[in-house]
This record gives sequence, C-alpha cells and structure tokens, in this order.
Amino acid sequence: MTRLDRTRVGGGALVVGYVLVLALLFRDPGGALAAATAGPEAAAYFLVLPTLGVIAGLYAFLDGPLASAALFAFGSYLGVFGLGLAFGTLLSPAPVSLPLGVGLLGLALAVAALAASVLELASVLGPAAPRIGVD
Repeated sequence: MTRLDRTRVGGGALVVGYVLVLALLFRDPGGALAAATAGPEAAAYFLVLPTLGVIAGLYAFLDGPLASAALFAFGSYLGVFGLGLAFGTLLSPAPVSLPLGVGLLGLALAVAALAASVLELASVLGPAAPRIGVD
C-alpha cells in the first residue's frame, strides 16, 4: 500500500467517523446545541474537536504534509469517543441500538485511521525503525 493509499484510507475513515458522530449528536439540533454550548469544555468536546476531526480527515485524504500526525491525534479522539459511546450505551438501563452501532463503527474507523498513521510512520522510518525481538 502506498503512502497516498494509507492517507486516503485513514482520512476517509476520519471523515466518515466524525460525520457519523456529528449526525448522532445533532439528531435533535436544539437539544444538542444547548448541551454542547453549556460550557467551554462541552463546546470543545462536542463541537470543536469533531469539526476539526472532519477537517483533519480531509487534510489527510488530500495527502497534506504531516497527515499521519493528524490521523493519529484525531483517530485517537474518535476511538475514545466511540468506545465511550458504545460502553455508555451498553451500561444504560435501556440500551439503544443506534448509539451503540455508531459507537462501534466509530471505534472501527478509529482503528483504521490509527493503523494508517502507524503504517505511515513505519514507512517513513524505514530501516531506522527499532527492531523488537530481532537479534
């Protein structure tokens, strides 16, 4: 897989994952906007970071410089968000299938973005990469 393929796959995974997250958060736009703007932390977690995640995915998809760093950073946040959404839904009194599905899909897309960033880093390091367990 070439560098362009890895960044396109990872960038596409980020875009799809964050669009799903935003679509789930804003199913009820009035309530979601009120909750997301309740404080600066809520605005950062539910408005700013997902929007930046979509932008980072587009940046990686277009093969921008240092795209693997954006893939890693925002893929990590997508994974944490997806994991939290999935476990939060499973632990609720009446689990709802839509948030659970979006959480698991977000987690899978985050793994794709993280794998693309790690593969890109390994290809950049090449022979200078540390060898574990090789004598």
